[in-house]
Amino acid sequence: MGISQYLKGVRVGQGGVYFGPTRVTIRLDKAFFKSAWALLKLNSYLAGVSALRVLSGRSATTSIAFYPQSSGPWYNAWLISRIGYIKRLNAPEHADHVFIFDDKTHSIKDTELPEHIRSKAINNHIHDISKRRVEAVFAKVFGYPIAVDPLTYKGQVVQKSDANGTHDGQIVQCPLEPDNVRAECSYQKLIDSTPSGLTSEDLRIAYVFGEIAAVFHKHKALEKRFGTDYARVYVKSATEVFSENEIEQICAFCVQMGLDFGAVDVMRDKHDGRVYIVDVNKTCMPVLSLSLREQIKVMRTISDSFRAGLDARR
Repeated sequence: MGISQYLKGVRVGQGGVYFGPTRVTIRLDKAFFKSAWALLKLNSYLAGVSALRVLSGRSATTSIAFYPQSSGPWYNAWLISRIGYIKRLNAPEHADHVFIFDDKTHSIKDTELPEHIRSKAINNHIHDISKRRVEAVFAKVFGYPIAVDPLTYKGQVVQKSDANGTHDGQIVQCPLEPDNVRAECSYQKLIDSTPSGLTSEDLRIAYVFGEIAAVFHKHKALEKRFGTDYARVYVKSATEVFSENEIEQICAFCVQMGLDFGAVDVMRDKHDGRVYIVDVNKTCMPVLSLSLREQIKVMRTISDSFRAGLDARR
């Protein structure tokens, strides 16, 4: 699917812009336009770098194809391929590597490919990124749960769509009456990640081929804790925010999920000190609440890890 396909099925309403292919509604608010401007600047910079490479006669040393849909210029996969000077091809059979790129929560599109192409694919083992799948794998790897039974749990919990990318979390008081339990939602422990009591904090991991390439330490206003509007963001290394054991567990979790490349959202509860994985995204977008210089630096770090991972797979 080419980039133009993203515009098919687009509808504009009071809630924002609904994208048919991904079934996600994006609110046209201040945060959206701020992110769009940051993304435009980043892509403009990368276009200039690409032009200089062409003028200097440099050629890409490896290639990648996205399947079943193209990665748009607002996704990490597109950005790191440009930074890493990886040639993007349309035909999987002609590319050195194939990135299984499908925005849907459940996908087995990789099974449509011939085995000799599938064997060189990226993210071809992650078929389910629903909240319930994340909860099950998390409990298995870490040994403690994040999911709760809304019928019996007493206290506040987070109710959120089981589907990916909805950002519709809300706090509800449990236990709930059976008629009030929504089958399309998951129910999770309310993680108190407010060390200062003034902002909610979470940690977005850039996971690349078995390692944590970077961590985005995000601070949000309490009333916006489930959104994508950040008060400030700091880029850190894994060892700055996680213990050695936590790093091993997070990477083991990603392996169990089948993730090769993507983003993992983690929160640390200030009461029990434990980390909780709340979301996984295999078609992630950049964290745009950074200066252009910071954005380029961290994307280059992620791109270097990606290139090293590709080389190791040959």
